[in-house]
Amino acid sequence: MTGAVVAGALMVAPAGHPARAGGRAAVRDLARPFTRCVVADQRLGQISGLVERPGGFMVVNDTGPVVWRLDAGCRPIRRAVLRAPVAHDPNATPRTGKRFDTEDIALDHRNNLWIADIGGNTTRRTAVSLFRWRMGAAAEAVTRFDLRYPDGAHDAEALLLARGGQVLIVTKTSAPAGVYVADAPLRPAGALRRAGRVDLRRACPDCRARSRLITGGAVSKDGTRAVLRTYDRAFEWYAPRGDLARVITTQVPRHINLPESRQGEAIAYTADARTLLTATERIPAPIGAVPIRS
Repeated sequence: MTGAVVAGALMVAPAGHPARAGGRAAVRDLARPFTRCVVADQRLGQISGLVERPGGFMVVNDTGPVVWRLDAGCRPIRRAVLRAPVAHDPNATPRTGKRFDTEDIALDHRNNLWIADIGGNTTRRTAVSLFRWRMGAAAEAVTRFDLRYPDGAHDAEALLLARGGQVLIVTKTSAPAGVYVADAPLRPAGALRRAGRVDLRRACPDCRARSRLITGGAVSKDGTRAVLRTYDRAFEWYAPRGDLARVITTQVPRHINLPESRQGEAIAYTADARTLLTATERIPAPIGAVPIRS
């Protein structure tokens, strides 16, 4: 089906009992997914990043650091065209393909919006960029961080921002994905280190390749839960100490079936971390709500 959220059964591990390393996640039924609203504006046909805000949402397309504010009915009410600084690391400037490939966004506890220019399916670059913008500030008030991979270029679409300021970038591949980390404080031209791999087959051994391609990520407001999504699944980890990199690379996540969509790429937690919000490229683009805790 296209252009609609399908209210299929939701299967997750029991709330408060994260899956253990080496085992498969148990599952049970919770409330069914539903649609919060549907994005119909043709300018938003490539939504790749999503966060919830009071009274609505903020989204970005995968075409550059342009931030859209949506109301609770998914109607655009404001657009901020950010002016990204010149790259600090020349390896962060694509030589072919798109000038920007913005694939995810995240909010930190200081109300800064982080935009991850980390895509690599149309270009090859050995460094990626994060743009930090305090919401509501001038379009020029953007801080840029260029982060170089230790082992060559990668395609990535998922950003996880730990509460302590650590940045995690997770690659997009049907093989076990690489987890790359930069510790706070970030430098204008810095480096990523490889923290390990995340193998989604441990939680979903029967998943086809498309269901293992990681297209987005999010961290709960308190920093203790992280989720990575694929086109049709989500995988959640519990990290009570906030050590996301260790938990993601060593523990088996709980497995969540997401509503069917044509190209699901964005995911976010609600403020209370009881629900996952999802969005998709192409119009109409439903913003779905997936309850994950009773």
